[in-house]
Amino acid sequence: MDYRKKHYYKKVFFGIFGFLIIPAYSYLFALNGPGGDLIIVTFSQIGSRYGAIESLIFWGIMLSLYYFFFLSYLYQLTGEKNIFFQINLALSCLSILVTVFLPFAPTMFPIAGKLHNILARVSAVSCAVTLLVFVFTYLKIDRAVFIKSLIAFLVVLAFNVLILINYGISSLFQIVLAATFCPYLYLNLLFLEKSDKFNIYEVLEKAAAEREDGMDIF
Repeated sequence: MDYRKKHYYKKVFFGIFGFLIIPAYSYLFALNGPGGDLIIVTFSQIGSRYGAIESLIFWGIMLSLYYFFFLSYLYQLTGEKNIFFQINLALSCLSILVTVFLPFAPTMFPIAGKLHNILARVSAVSCAVTLLVFVFTYLKIDRAVFIKSLIAFLVVLAFNVLILINYGISSLFQIVLAATFCPYLYLNLLFLEKSDKFNIYEVLEKAAAEREDGMDIF
């Protein structure tokens, strides 16, 4: 398949999941809480106390895989290679997965409950750091893209902090987090596509040529 078509299909796929499926699923999952209240419980509490653990695990898998594959693809488009970024990205996604698999039931599993809370915070910080490291890779290819991406990152971060301050760690906060950072990743794709100093299609063409050379062993 032509690399431009592959890019288009990936763009559509990431757009549908980031703007529609993940935010909608996050909201519908939150309705499993008491009376559909978005403030008094978190996703972890809904999963462990209200019989929605399978839905919580599915949400965690979907979110972590989206984050991993989309950010990996965006990083590939920059043409950069940074082992710190790649390791941090993998650890961020792994921590999300481990968090949703650990039961949040402090009375029944106190150690697992504490570890769950610790990993939840580690995941949030690690994801934010990974995104920030990614944003700074733009400095090497296009300063204008860097500025736009950094401003967008700070706006999204500030909005989430505002929700956190007013409503605490709640289902509402987790819905907003997913519904803002997924589109933020997509916004970065648009920034890269419209860059005046960088051509993502040249990177994709080079990668496709390297794959073909690797397959041609004779």
